[in-house]
Amino acid sequence: MRIQVTQFAPHGSPIIVALVDSPFTVRGAAEPVLKKVTEHFPAQPVMLVSLEPNGFRAYAPFQTGELLALLQLETLAFEEIDISLPAPERDMPLPF
Repeated sequence: MRIQVTQFAPHGSPIIVALVDSPFTVRGAAEPVLKKVTEHFPAQPVMLVSLEPNGFRAYAPFQTGELLALLQLETLAFEEIDISLPAPERDMPLPF
């Protein structure tokens, strides 16, 4: 499964935003996708977002309401990842 991802830093704290189909922003269906995206971006919070006729819908293990109000997708640069493939190994320092 290929999805578009980007890093979004509201208030200076980076969050990974992953664009997904609408069904993947509902608890149950979202959790496996969230886990796979998190494997690609360890130690970073991930928010799944779908484009809806009336705006956005999101799923994350944290509060998304205020973040969605700040999200301007047209200004973000997305990259495509394939979450069906294993995450590449990254030498990233721990955030603490």
